[in-house]
Amino acid sequence: MGSLERLAWLSSAAAVASAIFPAFGQEWGTRPLHRPGAVQLLEVPVSGNPIVPRREPAIQNPYANDAGAIVQGRKLFESLNCSGCHAPFGGGGMGPPLSDRDWTYGGEPAAIYLSIAQGRPNGMPAWSRALPPQSIWQLVTYIRTLGGAPAPDAVPAQPAPNRTRGSQR
Repeated sequence: MGSLERLAWLSSAAAVASAIFPAFGQEWGTRPLHRPGAVQLLEVPVSGNPIVPRREPAIQNPYANDAGAIVQGRKLFESLNCSGCHAPFGGGGMGPPLSDRDWTYGGEPAAIYLSIAQGRPNGMPAWSRALPPQSIWQLVTYIRTLGGAPAPDAVPAQPAPNRTRGSQR
């Protein structure tokens, strides 16, 4: 192979290599193939969960303003022994308090629902297999009343009218 043939062959090889590897022959970092922006990097899933929460519309509690749901939620809270970890009125114990404004995973109805349904690390069991969504929402409605004053989306049950024994109206 003569020098002219060798030069033609090397030139062809370089052209093919540069077509296959666009950054071939360039200094590292001068022309990257793809440089993601900071926003893209923040949205990279880690273990299936994005680092930056996606902005989705808030999920509304279907039992908001339902006094019956508060009663049912309290019954569930007691029967499922939620008070074993969170104390009888949500004051906290082994589990975090439910009667204050500091919520690790968010105190909005949808966040509370997810905490109950999916569970949380370090002790909160997932209840989605044991409870239907309606029951979880009833628990959410009750839990939102534990802060001392009723939550904005919950109205306390109205007491039964006062009737004395033997009165007839």
